Amino acid sequence: MLSGVLLSILVLNVSCRSPAVVADAAKPSGQATVVWISVDGLRHDYLERVHPPVLSKLASEGAYTNQETPIFPSLTFPNHTAQVTGVRVDRSGIPTNVFYDDETMKGYNLPDNADLFRVDPIWVTAKRQGVRSAIINWPMSHAQPGPVTADYFDLSYNKKETDSQRLDRIVGLLNNDHSQPPVRLVMTYMFKIDWTGHKFGPDAPEVGQALLETDAEIGKFVDGVTAWFDRTHRPEDELYVLISTDHGMENIKTSVSLDLLLGGELMKQVKIAPSGPIATIHLIPPLSDQERVERVAEIVDKLKANPFLTVWPAEEVPAKYHFKDRSRIGDVVVLLQPGYAFTPLRLSSTQPAVILKGNHGYDPAADSNMLGTAIVWRYRHPMGGKDLGVIENTQWYPTVIQLLGIEPKSGADTRAIVLPK
Repeated sequence: MLSGVLLSILVLNVSCRSPAVVADAAKPSGQATVVWISVDGLRHDYLERVHPPVLSKLASEGAYTNQETPIFPSLTFPNHTAQVTGVRVDRSGIPTNVFYDDETMKGYNLPDNADLFRVDPIWVTAKRQGVRSAIINWPMSHAQPGPVTADYFDLSYNKKETDSQRLDRIVGLLNNDHSQPPVRLVMTYMFKIDWTGHKFGPDAPEVGQALLETDAEIGKFVDGVTAWFDRTHRPEDELYVLISTDHGMENIKTSVSLDLLLGGELMKQVKIAPSGPIATIHLIPPLSDQERVERVAEIVDKLKANPFLTVWPAEEVPAKYHFKDRSRIGDVVVLLQPGYAFTPLRLSSTQPAVILKGNHGYDPAADSNMLGTAIVWRYRHPMGGKDLGVIENTQWYPTVIQLLGIEPKSGADTRAIVLPK
């Protein structure tokens, strides 16, 4: 997913491999401030391969994992949503990066709109409990609706802003914020590594260069944030820097045209929403119930003949994926095997990958390259480089909730990540 220059606005403050064990996160002696950076596409093996100095230092002083596990599908928008809501697709309403809604009869492609969430994100939960926040460029944090919003957020997603420019902008924003109490939740996003992995493939040397550049930008940002924290916070307060990712990256060898696989007759009265290796197929009214059942059966029967994909009627997607939604999943779900990805090119039903050499979205239980690296670093109080083991992306929500000392919403993941004291 790509990023951009976004206009910051100030909103007035109106009032085996088991997951990490359930336990309280490390509790600060004063109040905790959380600065959360999402580094899109930070695959589990990149740090060990490249040895970026800043991230390696933060990991050795803090706590880390190379087993950060995305929800299904391992795409940018569902996983950033899972991280800030603590729920999966069947509750969040964000199934893929590109989706169609049968109720609104609209398609959404990397949407800005925060009003598409079906549950409150963490910045709304925080604001209701008096915690001020700056949410800059986190996916779907833009143009926040209603009376309860972050104190700072962006109006739209502009692709001209670089990662470095965005981080500089946030440091400037914090230094120019004179309201009380100080901001305690800062969230932002970096796209360079993901963009490079898509274009060149995860094993390309360009990915290593992108990681080193991102590493230097994070180092400068952490220096700026700690200087701001020293100036504006009490000695007993604590600063946590969280560096997470949404997914890893897989090499793509073959591109697939779903249009050509279906053929002209089955393409009638359908909307197809492809995201990497997963696509939802929506049958468009008017169709009787019987016609819908028959058309779904035809589509499934035709597609299942291809050995490189799995296809389900939407209501038969395995429960373990939590991949359901009342209007955004459609009638048929198609999932490609690792190494395959959908393409809009209609040269042939399958063809060598040309435009993109890397992708994600696969079942993380079937493709370990969907796993990512994450780091938690605590300013002034090292944690000794503890390996946190398996972390699932829904666990970030309860962890940040505990660090901020606020109450979570019901129904969210309660398994806070156990941090060293």
